[in-house]
Amino acid sequence: MNKINFKDYSLKVYVPEELSQSSFFLTGLTEFSAKVGLKIKYINNFKKKKGRTIIDEGMVSYTEQEFPKTAYFELCNRKFSKTVFFAVDTYDFENQFSSYALENCDFVFKRNFSYDMVNHLPKQHTAKLCSLGLTFKVYSSYFTKNKRLKYKYLLTNIVKSLKIDSYLFKRLNKKLTYHKNQLSLLKNPRYINDYNNYSEANENIVFFQTRCFEDDSNNDVKEIHEQRYKIIKLLSLVFNNKFKGGFIKSKLATEKYSDALTNVPSEPHKYLKALKQAKVVIYTRGLAKSPAWKMAEYMSQAKVIIAEKLTTDLPVPLTHGKELLFFENNEELISNIKLVLENDKLANQLSINARAYFEKHIHPEQTVKRVLETVINEKL
Repeated sequence: MNKINFKDYSLKVYVPEELSQSSFFLTGLTEFSAKVGLKIKYINNFKKKKGRTIIDEGMVSYTEQEFPKTAYFELCNRKFSKTVFFAVDTYDFENQFSSYALENCDFVFKRNFSYDMVNHLPKQHTAKLCSLGLTFKVYSSYFTKNKRLKYKYLLTNIVKSLKIDSYLFKRLNKKLTYHKNQLSLLKNPRYINDYNNYSEANENIVFFQTRCFEDDSNNDVKEIHEQRYKIIKLLSLVFNNKFKGGFIKSKLATEKYSDALTNVPSEPHKYLKALKQAKVVIYTRGLAKSPAWKMAEYMSQAKVIIAEKLTTDLPVPLTHGKELLFFENNEELISNIKLVLENDKLANQLSINARAYFEKHIHPEQTVKRVLETVINEKL
């Protein structure tokens, strides 16, 4: 495979509607492009991208709903004037796809990627889909300093609301509130350098801080909350003062799980500091069995990870006994924790391998590099 000269390429980034999920790929893109000379241009694209493709019990159906949390990019080979259109889909649901992306893009890189689901799609769509891998919320200083990008982001959200009817002002107000909340994330963000830097744990601590979702009317959310609650109570009982964590304080957590609230700060930087000090960390699934941000954060800090098994098909699978230890029930959870607390050699090797996996397969720059190389080698 020939080495790619990224200076021969340019990339159009269509400004996304949200900054949390898209922050990972855009951060990797800005950091990577600065090193390899890839030219990037952020532009607004107001074209409606409606349509969801849904897999339910092996059957494919379609709706006109908008598909959230998908960012679009156009990569151009400037030497040969060839372009490729691709999407990065960070939506939680493995069985839902952007119909617009499937029809119009050459590639779709999906965060919660499942071969079982993808293989139910028509062959021309299956061929476009690739696993994005693990992601997490992280920012580049580019976001906080680039006023033009913020204006383009605001414009994208306003134009999306423009439909002359009786709900126009209600939609605009909702979008402006959403825009304000998204930009508030940029005031005190965790930058990529916060994750590039790590140190050996200085406390023999078992760590599991998590949150309640705002609405628990959904059965999946209820199951997640109950699972997390039982694990918090169990860890507190078995490991007592060695356990740090619990539910982040919120209205729902206070009302339903007041005896399981966290003893760790939830402010992003203080949380990361507490995480860095812990030795053993616990991972449980996200919504719709999606890969939670925690896994990537844990691996970045070379933690000893005890995890519920992921159902997502990653570009490079995680291996039990190499990067982490999986558990299937509470008995395995406790026995695995006790094992790594007692076996320093195993714990040290898991820690080293977790960080190595992060550096090679998760780091935003590495993810962007893999995505762009895939696009270029197959289409450009």
